Amino acid sequence: MDITIRFVGGPADGQTFAIPEETPPPLYLIPVAPPVSELFASALEPTPIRKAEYEPLWENGWPRRADDGAYLYQHRAAPLSSEERDALERARCEARAAEERRDAETDAAWQEIRRERPGYPADWRDLF
Repeated sequence: MDITIRFVGGPADGQTFAIPEETPPPLYLIPVAPPVSELFASALEPTPIRKAEYEPLWENGWPRRADDGAYLYQHRAAPLSSEERDALERARCEARAAEERRDAETDAAWQEIRRERPGYPADWRDLF
């Protein structure tokens, strides 16, 4: 009897496979295609094939299933290296600074609007 598994998250998000087993496997590996830049690189040895890991979702001690009966498997991301964590933190700081700049620009524009129309609320956030 075949069982159906559906992947949630990661490179195979939403894909469904029927596998010829009676019980769902504890871990499912899916090969991930290399980036195009690696395909055209002139390396003598090919890079190892990366694999995306998926593990079953559990609910009350039982494998979780979708409405159509497919077993749900969630992507298990590899741990981040220190360089990746630092890059992620820098990106978060840059996004936070950009948001603060946008808020300051919006506040300044709102103060200008308030000078022209004194009946408006003191803060643009009060409009919501």
